[in-house]
Amino acid sequence: MAKGRHAPLRGPDRRCDISDRLLNCEEALERSFQDLVERAELAGWETIEIAVALQSLADHHMLAKAANEETDRQIAEALRARRP
Repeated sequence: MAKGRHAPLRGPDRRCDISDRLLNCEEALERSFQDLVERAELAGWETIEIAVALQSLADHHMLAKAANEETDRQIAEALRARRP
């Protein structure tokens, strides 16, 4: 894969049952995930370091999304409060 280029991911199947979405998402991400892990290993990182780093990144991603959503909510609330 060329640097900066990413293979397209398969999106969710809108027809599938909601209970299958997590598994379908994992399947869609698996190849990219395995490629990332392999690149990290080739760079010299240990498996446990990679796993902990990926968990930390996922946690920080969710915390950032939650913080951004809260900021958006507060901005919208402030704008509504300013209306005459």
